Amino acid sequence: MPMKRIIVCFFILSAPLWALAQKGLHVERVFDGGLIPRNRIEETMVRGAALKEYKLELYRGMKMEVDSVERQHIETLVMNDGKGMMDREDGAEYEMQNGHLTYCILSLPAIRHKRYLCYQCYKSRPDAFTVTLVYLEGKATLRDLRKTFRKK
Repeated sequence: MPMKRIIVCFFILSAPLWALAQKGLHVERVFDGGLIPRNRIEETMVRGAALKEYKLELYRGMKMEVDSVERQHIETLVMNDGKGMMDREDGAEYEMQNGHLTYCILSLPAIRHKRYLCYQCYKSRPDAFTVTLVYLEGKATLRDLRKTFRKK
């Protein structure tokens, strides 16, 4: 079998594993496209050697423009995933403004690797917000991520 076919087969077979990464999280609905239509989401997924210098093995990011109702829904899902972690210094870093979550890095319970959920939200237009949601897996610590991902 030519090498090209082997590589294609590997990616086809491993694609479902990328989707499983967020299983069990409240934000899974966002990553699955069940909350915001896919045509309104810019998605980036990186796995493997490209992330080695960051001590990560998986980066899955989504950026989307949402209205205030959608923003509130996503914020609630993130806050639910962060329950118990937001009170711990080693569990989260976050910022609230006017009663809304604007930024956070949450440490999630490890499965195979350390896992993190990152969220950022800012007003992009008078009636819209830009939300960035990122799921990370790897050996990086919360301290490593603070250095790597500076908030906007």
